[in-house]
Amino acid sequence: MLNLNNLAELAVVRGAVLHGVFENIDHKKFFVIIGENNEQLIGFFFINSNIHQSLKNKPAQFEMQMSIKKSNYDFLNYDSFVCADKIKIISKSRIVSDIVNKKTEIKGSLTENDLEMLLNATRNSKLFSKIEKDTFFK
Repeated sequence: MLNLNNLAELAVVRGAVLHGVFENIDHKKFFVIIGENNEQLIGFFFINSNIHQSLKNKPAQFEMQMSIKKSNYDFLNYDSFVCADKIKIISKSRIVSDIVNKKTEIKGSLTENDLEMLLNATRNSKLFSKIEKDTFFK
């Protein structure tokens, strides 16, 4: 029989979009799961409403801001950007616990096309090490 933890674990997969609380951020953030390693650590990228001004002078980081359209995602209020210039890591158990405790909500998933574009960009980017690519983007 499935319990809430099992259901939450099943939802924490590549391409899933969640909305949750993070330390040092004063509001909930959308984020997309991009991969997982053998130690149950999850790699993810934040979704932002705008591209941060500081990235305009950093071409490699700027090109890793992937546009996603509100028309494809009913949980977005406006067109947004997946900030894919640096992978963030969190334990799967923490995400599962936050879902069960309602600190994090499952909102949906990236479209197949957006996920494929994101994976292709990360696999070809010079911003990520071979280990990161092999671990999270395969």
